[in-house]
Amino acid sequence: MKDKIITAVYNLVDEIKDKKEYKRLLELKKIINTDPLIINLVKEFNNAKKTYNEVSKYGKYHPDLKDAKNTLAKTKEALLSNVVVIEYKQFEKEIQKTLDIISKKIAQSISYKVKYPNEIGIINKH
Repeated sequence: MKDKIITAVYNLVDEIKDKKEYKRLLELKKIINTDPLIINLVKEFNNAKKTYNEVSKYGKYHPDLKDAKNTLAKTKEALLSNVVVIEYKQFEKEIQKTLDIISKKIAQSISYKVKYPNEIGIINKH
């Protein structure tokens, strides 16, 4: 029985990997990891996030908090407004939605009392 379940899961995974959305997601991931512009945007965002986290430890009294917050917002906007990143996030959401539907159907087929994450990732209470 256990082997049948594992085989079914592998078949399901292979089916998901055969979808054009998944293949496009991999292409976009490769572009994100090799495009110098996107690499720089990610680096700037991570540096801004690190600075903000360090400054925010001291709360509103730190003199650079406002600047750190503004820099973080600008770098995040620059990164998330890149067309490749936008498309990547879109396909990522589609695949996540598929996985959420699958987990919901599996949980409900076992019992309506089995918990599963909803659309925003929160586990429903029964």
